[in-house]
Amino acid sequence: DSASSAPSSSAPQTTYKLLVLDARTTSVVSPLLSMNDLRRCGVTLALTLDADRQPVPDAPAVYFVEPTRHSIERIAKDAAAGLYDEMHLNFCAPLPRALLEELAAALVKADAVDRVAGCFDQYLSFAALEPTCFSLLDADAYVRLNEPGAADEDVEAVVAGVADALVGVLATAGVVPLIRAPPGGAAEMVARELDARLRDHLSARGGKSLFADAPSAALSQPLLAIFDRNAEPAVAVQHFWAYKPLVHDLLGLSLNKVTLAAEGGDAQGQAGGKQGKKSYQLDTQDAFWVANEASPFPKVAEEVEAALGKYKADVAAVNKSESDPTDVSGKSATTHLTSALNSLPELQERKRVIDKHTNIATALLGAIKGRSLDAFCSAEEEMYTKGVDFKAVGAMLGAASRGSRGDKTRLAIMAMLVAENMSAHDAA
Repeated sequence: DSASSAPSSSAPQTTYKLLVLDARTTSVVSPLLSMNDLRRCGVTLALTLDADRQPVPDAPAVYFVEPTRHSIERIAKDAAAGLYDEMHLNFCAPLPRALLEELAAALVKADAVDRVAGCFDQYLSFAALEPTCFSLLDADAYVRLNEPGAADEDVEAVVAGVADALVGVLATAGVVPLIRAPPGGAAEMVARELDARLRDHLSARGGKSLFADAPSAALSQPLLAIFDRNAEPAVAVQHFWAYKPLVHDLLGLSLNKVTLAAEGGDAQGQAGGKQGKKSYQLDTQDAFWVANEASPFPKVAEEVEAALGKYKADVAAVNKSESDPTDVSGKSATTHLTSALNSLPELQERKRVIDKHTNIATALLGAIKGRSLDAFCSAEEEMYTKGVDFKAVGAMLGAASRGSRGDKTRLAIMAMLVAENMSAHDAA
């Protein structure tokens, strides 16, 4: 789609466009592209599908939305209202035939077919958070798959959604994997659904296969192992002491972004008005985050202090060199000034990163102290090495000053899981 691609450097004129997103596709785009990145691609405005939008007849509109009936109705409404002269429709997952026919009928009825320049399935129904980490953007999938009263059609819908998203991940990576899953349960259902969809794409004719460039040799195929979350539930409830899990658990890290209260408020940043909050991006562009995300929290605090000390030393060295009149001709002063100016952007960026992680570490420390999370982390770690001391666990559960209800529930679940696993191991 020429409207959604970045303009080339040889193009005589940049085609400015609007980008229309819904909630899911905003989650797809936001970890990858900032507003400045979008502007470099010619996107002047990024709008939400459900917002009240004004007509902009002079610029093409690129829609990137979910393939739902609600999206179809909104697109048809925009076309009928003449908001944009040219509409490029992109769906993050395959648009069902029935909805495509509904869209076509609505456009014909509104005499707005000419406004639609193209309609594409993009297979991008996932969020790429890191080079080796992605999210399928379905936080309720576990509950919907394991709820005792879940209807068959609801379970099938979740499985189909997961399979669609995984097809997009594999198509983006350009690989056709060997799929393995334990028999029974949701993992096998997803594996079978994914296998069927991949076979449909691989058997497509007319050059329409998503995997035309994928390696055909069996030895070059990666292994895709799909497991049910119930295979290791302790990981989902245990309190961890590393930097990244703490930020996720206590500060609500989502889509590589964390929001803190500027002054006062709790660790989730929920006190105070919107004006008192500040958001930070935590991704692979942040070297400190990459280097310390798996480090224990006390080690991270030490690294922040060390980075601050090195920054102050470097600033002092720059200031000293600027004031050192070693050459009366002025040559040395000019050289020092040029060097100082060249180092200024790098020093400013280092200071910004240090301030960011100082604020995050401060917020984490407040949450840890307020909920005595160090005690929960230590107790859960000792369960694996010394066994479960139910008397000590009971004492922690009964202590009103320690932890929230959620923390105590997680501790109790951990105690039961570890005790059950140890009993099974002893019996074996």
